[in-house]
Amino acid sequence: MFERRRVGEFEVTAFSAGTSRLDGGAMFGVVPKTIWSELLPPDSDNRIQLGLTCLLIKSPEATILVETGIGAAKLPEAYQEIFAADPSERVVNSLREIGTELEEIDRVILTHLHMDHAGGATVADGEGYSPAFPSARYTAQRQEWEDALGADRQSVRGYHAETDLLPLERAGVLDLVEGDVEVSPGVEVFLTPGHTAAHQSVLVRSGRETVCFVGDLVPTAHHMHPVYIMAFDLYPRDTFRVRQEVLKRAASENWLMVWPHDPERLWGRIEAAKRGSYKVREE
Repeated sequence: MFERRRVGEFEVTAFSAGTSRLDGGAMFGVVPKTIWSELLPPDSDNRIQLGLTCLLIKSPEATILVETGIGAAKLPEAYQEIFAADPSERVVNSLREIGTELEEIDRVILTHLHMDHAGGATVADGEGYSPAFPSARYTAQRQEWEDALGADRQSVRGYHAETDLLPLERAGVLDLVEGDVEVSPGVEVFLTPGHTAAHQSVLVRSGRETVCFVGDLVPTAHHMHPVYIMAFDLYPRDTFRVRQEVLKRAASENWLMVWPHDPERLWGRIEAAKRGSYKVREE
């Protein structure tokens, strides 16, 4: 599944790098099951279907990939079953299907370093793990990197440092940034804390168009209600505050929003709805 469009001088493609399943209650936090199950019906294990959406940006200066999926092929079989992650569905396969070779990627941007976003950053190479994109630099927030490597018992299960992260450092392809930074002309990262302390989202601007890969600040198009906050969010009050700020701006400035985990929608424009929430605007 993919959708492609022109954004000023850029070509942007939102595409699926597979699917996974997670507990629906954890994905919606304090929201009762009677409400969220109407939005995303759970399976017999109470898991809901989630997408693993990535964004490919082709500008005159660079070819940039945002997110890398879960890297299901590297996961032990038990983890593949837990997350219902098909090892044949990988970001490298998806890129080739939409006509882009791995060597064409100049930069990879990771909104944060959880395994369902950074898992596809590396591949098994027979002797260990190496960067999946041989020509690319990898961009992450410095605090996110430090938090991932120093994770405690509450947060450590979200990161697979030995397989997903440290191989990037050893290969010398890691660029750690601090705060809001333009990583390429027309492509910038900006801090959107809540899910993690240094979670970042990505803005793509060209001509009169703006695309926002919002990351886990708003994981699906069903999470645009103020209190639909994941139990996985380490700083839920920040999620509440920052999400409202970003969605208000996205609606007023007509951004094209890209959600990382929506199982049906890759992107869409939004508008204000009832009680401080937002909804997808039908085009």
